[in-house]
Amino acid sequence: MTKLKDIAVVAGVSISTVSKALNNSHEIKDETRMKIVRIARELNYHLPPPQKDWPGKNKQSIGVICPEVYSNYYTQLISSIGAQITKRGYSYTFAVSDFKTEKEMDYLRIFGGQQIDGIILISENSQIQDTLEGIQEIWNIPLVLITIENQINHFDCIWIDDYYGASTGVEYLVKLGHRRIGYIGDHLTENRFRAFRDVMQKNQLPLIDSIIKISDYRFEDCGYRSMKTILDAPVRPTAIFAAYDDIAIGALRAVTERNLSVPDDISIMGMDNVAVCPYLSKALTTVSNPIKEMAVVTVSILFRKIKDKHFTVIQNVALKPSLIKRETTAKIKADS
Repeated sequence: MTKLKDIAVVAGVSISTVSKALNNSHEIKDETRMKIVRIARELNYHLPPPQKDWPGKNKQSIGVICPEVYSNYYTQLISSIGAQITKRGYSYTFAVSDFKTEKEMDYLRIFGGQQIDGIILISENSQIQDTLEGIQEIWNIPLVLITIENQINHFDCIWIDDYYGASTGVEYLVKLGHRRIGYIGDHLTENRFRAFRDVMQKNQLPLIDSIIKISDYRFEDCGYRSMKTILDAPVRPTAIFAAYDDIAIGALRAVTERNLSVPDDISIMGMDNVAVCPYLSKALTTVSNPIKEMAVVTVSILFRKIKDKHFTVIQNVALKPSLIKRETTAKIKADS
């Protein structure tokens, strides 16, 4: 049987620290607590149930778990959710999961142990159902999900139809007459690449490897590096669909450095409609995710559950992205 001293040895801390961490003491930092909880789980230690009345209980507080805070998209989403929460007189604490399932589980347990009033989990984890089934101790706390999946059993779920949004963007480029359409994304944008590929195949357009880049880099660096490589390819695209706006912005930079014109030489569009898009030297054509609307719906559902413990209806809400036509896309030239 695993004992506290076994966990302490692996974690490199004292037995006292392990005990405090597993009992959600406010003396232990969240990072240390997460590490100890993870080790305890790996060693099959029977974790104690969440404490229901610990002295540090946060009154009128919401826990928000988010994959990251680096991208413009998640920054805007957290800001919008925070505004909706504070408007109702509550505070909120957010934690960053770094797209890691283990961290999502750890933060769910931490927030559950603190007995806060509600939790919003923003996740791109395709196995989120399995994750939640392993965190049964927080089920008594209202939990609303923002996910890439269209249905999660037993939980309220808000999701943006990412596939539809990316398909809409690529279809727009096709309608403008583009046939050599390139794609730039990273390893976290599989769903958007799948939409790109499907639209190209549906329209019987070639998927040209040299102008399709799935990068190990992210954000503007991804777009800049990938676009430079694409511009050196034997076949130059007439249009680029970037998996998100930060990538498109990096690609714009690479194109202008080659003294090429957007959209006269190459059309570029992104996705998410981050705040900077209308204010670039060429306003970026993009697909807009309804971030503010998503925040309003998410927080409204959460507070309905907080205020009325007897309201048990599970809600599944899909939001559709919309095309925003601006200055970085144009009809294909006849000689291109």
